[in-house]
Amino acid sequence: MKSSRFALLATLLFLPALAHAQLAKLTVVVSGIAPATGTIEVSVFNSAETFMQKPLLQQSRKVDGLAETRFEFAALPEGDYAVVVGHDANANGVRDAGFLGFGGESYAYSNDASSWLGRPPFTDASFSVGKEDVEILIGLE
Repeated sequence: MKSSRFALLATLLFLPALAHAQLAKLTVVVSGIAPATGTIEVSVFNSAETFMQKPLLQQSRKVDGLAETRFEFAALPEGDYAVVVGHDANANGVRDAGFLGFGGESYAYSNDASSWLGRPPFTDASFSVGKEDVEILIGLE
């Protein structure tokens, strides 16, 4: 009985703080999927330390026949985030490289961050999420 009273009291004490905590939804629209086969993987990172190492959130799906698809990540707290999209066109689970290691399966970063000489820094790919929902477009063209 005491534990249920304590749980009720704790809930009532923290309820105002939870009401003020605003969480936003991030929608990532991926366009330019060519060929329209295989899978698309979207990874969301929340720091320079974890960028390209350990995503905070990740989703993937088959895109057979789709040139564009949407991914939704709910309940993101305010902060800076970066998104990386990868296209595994033949769905073999490996990022295949083309001739001399270039031109294989496509990938792209938020903010159209350039990866010409390797991965861009987190700051180039990052964007802010506040209290409002955010939608970003990442083209694989």
